[in-house]
Amino acid sequence: MSTRTRIAGVLVVVALVAAAATGTGLAASDGVQSVAQPNAPAVDTRQAQVQQQTQTQMQAEYCTYPNNATYDSFAVSNLSAPSGVEAGEPVTVSADITNPNDVPMIQCVEFRLEGDVVVRTGWALNPNETETIAFEVNTTGLEDGTYIHGIETRDFGELTTLTVGEQPEPEPEEPTASLQFDDQESDGSSVTVASANLSDGGYIAILDENGSVVGATDYLEPGEQENVSVPLLESLNESATLTAQAHLDTNDNQTLDFLTSNGTEDGPYTVNGTPVTDDAEVTVGEEPTPEEPTASLQFDDQESDGSSVTVASANLSDGGYIAVIDENGSVIGATDYLEPGEQENVSVPLLEPLNESATLTAQAHLDTNDNQTLDFLTSNGTEDGPYTVNGTPVTDDADVTVGEEPTTEEPTTEEPTTEEPTTEEPTTEEPTTEEPTTDEPTEEPTATVEFEDQNSDGATVTVASATLSEGGFVVIHNESGDVVGISNYIEESDSNIRIFLTESLSESATLTAMAHLDTNNNQQLDFLSSDGAEDGPYTIDGSPITDDAEITVGGEPTTEEPTTEEPTTEEPTTEEPTTEEPTTEEPTTEEPTTEEPTNETETPPPTETPIDNGTEN
Repeated sequence: MSTRTRIAGVLVVVALVAAAATGTGLAASDGVQSVAQPNAPAVDTRQAQVQQQTQTQMQAEYCTYPNNATYDSFAVSNLSAPSGVEAGEPVTVSADITNPNDVPMIQCVEFRLEGDVVVRTGWALNPNETETIAFEVNTTGLEDGTYIHGIETRDFGELTTLTVGEQPEPEPEEPTASLQFDDQESDGSSVTVASANLSDGGYIAILDENGSVVGATDYLEPGEQENVSVPLLESLNESATLTAQAHLDTNDNQTLDFLTSNGTEDGPYTVNGTPVTDDAEVTVGEEPTPEEPTASLQFDDQESDGSSVTVASANLSDGGYIAVIDENGSVIGATDYLEPGEQENVSVPLLEPLNESATLTAQAHLDTNDNQTLDFLTSNGTEDGPYTVNGTPVTDDADVTVGEEPTTEEPTTEEPTTEEPTTEEPTTEEPTTEEPTTDEPTEEPTATVEFEDQNSDGATVTVASATLSEGGFVVIHNESGDVVGISNYIEESDSNIRIFLTESLSESATLTAMAHLDTNNNQQLDFLSSDGAEDGPYTIDGSPITDDAEITVGGEPTTEEPTTEEPTTEEPTTEEPTTEEPTTEEPTTEEPTTEEPTNETETPPPTETPIDNGTEN
């Protein structure tokens, strides 16, 4: 169907007729508009010209029905006209006209008002063709009221009513919305609405089965949207039925205020008072589970020279380290960084050689801060923690048997009798005391630590005394073997050594003081940062030199002791020069024997050592 925009040679015409008052207050028509239309069934060119000329004459003068009544009347359908209009305003009335015959034909089409023919015009149509005819009616002169009008042909017609007069204000159009929320799989963090059409823009909110809002979009522009992702406020951990609901932006601030306004703003789009919604079954996938890091270890029973152990195989999904732990839970060795994947025959150096057989544990560790350095000890366990399965570290145990070869080889290789004669020309000196190993025992570093039970405020502890033949440090360990405090550098000996703890004790505990060497002579404890390669502990028969103490957390006594000692020791500063100056000037031999011990016992009370210790730690 068309509105007659055909080219010449085709018998199709569109007429726009102005109805006139002929006894009913309508003005007569001034003329008829006709336009050719393309693509209609073709007829003979001469015939089309004759028919069009005939129709034009009939439109201008008078239309008669065909004399041959054997042809069917044109049909009328789809009458369209406004229901009301104010007096003086034009009205357009239209209808579809169909030629049901198998030949081209012209028939009359009428516009009637209150039963009277206002306009009769001839209308030409090709066989079985339908076109729209429109009459423009001028209502000037019509009184207010309701009129029956319509469009008719010979046998058919359609009627409707027209109310002339003041018209009520048109009601505003209700905002409309539509949603399509399909069943879907989700990772639990968001869902997808397949399509949404919001006439006035707004939002899509996601509701759970209890009607609570569990997610919402940002502002959506008016119109159609596809594949709208809606983030959820909290990730779903199981499958559920969710509801997508379309919401308006009633306060035009492009922020969903439905919840914060208790529903007074940005309410839902509705149809007959019911919110526009759609439901979907959301199935939560299992993707997050494989992302957990995994590890496996095989640590077989073995013989060792005591300096290292071998892990038969290890598979670390995210890379990391293998730490070796003794029966007390202390870390005694660790690998460098291992790349992700499977490793075989991984050698793990020990911080201190084993001097006897033991049961050791290999534990797989992550590289949580991605610096390829094991920071588990130095971070007090906050970094590079172990791989776990259901919260339990991934470990494997092995009985490590230490062979006797290293002990027999050391004396034979270290003290060869052939080397000493070459360096010492006289043969008489070989049997002297230089060849025997009497010098080596005297050079072995020795230490003592006295760590007494005490009350503490939880922030510090006091080591009663420490004697370190080579100087060094006193390190405080907790019951798990972790380092919780370190002294300043100590030259040979000191007493009343106040040590600040890395974390204050919240309850009483048993702590251990351990004497450490300064092997690299930099007066800084590098035992942890070097993974035990530097500044190891003083030992006796291979065991670290330690002392334990019960620390009762009370708080008050510990803080009062240093405050009373500070003023008493600092005020009598005149006593130090009087006692030291005469003794040091007269006998030079007394300085190392008598004055050094007195100076060491006097310096701790002024708390210079504890104060420096606290700032360094």
